[in-house]
Amino acid sequence: MDRLWLLAVLVVFCPMTGNEASAQWFGGMANMGYHASTVAEGEGNAISAVTRSKGQYAIDKSKARINNAQADAMVMQNRKQMASDYFETRSVNQQNRFGDYAEQKKKSTQEALFRYGEEGRPTRLTSSELDPVTGQITWPIVLENPVFSDYTKPIDEAFVSRAEKNSRFNFETYQQVNKDCKGIETELRTQMKDIGTQGYATGLEFMKRLKREVRAAAS
Repeated sequence: MDRLWLLAVLVVFCPMTGNEASAQWFGGMANMGYHASTVAEGEGNAISAVTRSKGQYAIDKSKARINNAQADAMVMQNRKQMASDYFETRSVNQQNRFGDYAEQKKKSTQEALFRYGEEGRPTRLTSSELDPVTGQITWPIVLENPVFSDYTKPIDEAFVSRAEKNSRFNFETYQQVNKDCKGIETELRTQMKDIGTQGYATGLEFMKRLKREVRAAAS
């Protein structure tokens, strides 16, 4: 009796078939979202998710390293450019203030060589040593020694004659005066022990300037 009553209640309140009830049940479950049907499937899905996360992390980390390397390269390039700009600006400022260094150095060297050449080049006789009117030569005391007279006398005559004629030396006179000047220099070396170092230096320096005067007299 109790079983018949329970069956009647089920027929009244549950008129659907078993298939329909099953469809509604699983349809409702589907609306709630998919879930793994087994433990193995669930573990596989979890492993896949972890693997994807690790891969994405590696990609993100690689991109970050590339970005950092590019940033470092840009910083280094900026530093190089700043250094280049600094030295270029300093060079321009120095050039504006002092001119081109190489050109200035070349000019300074040329001027130094010119001064050195001028300092090493003997000057001509002064007016007190060679009278420009009479042509009379005032020899240094060391060259007034009689041992030089064979050379000094012809030179005196040549310059006096030149002053009187108000002309230059001809070729023969020029050659002879130069020969006599060389004779004096040779005799100076011979007499160096007797006249001393100072006397030798004085006589030699005078002869250098006299030879320069001889060249001027022939021009």
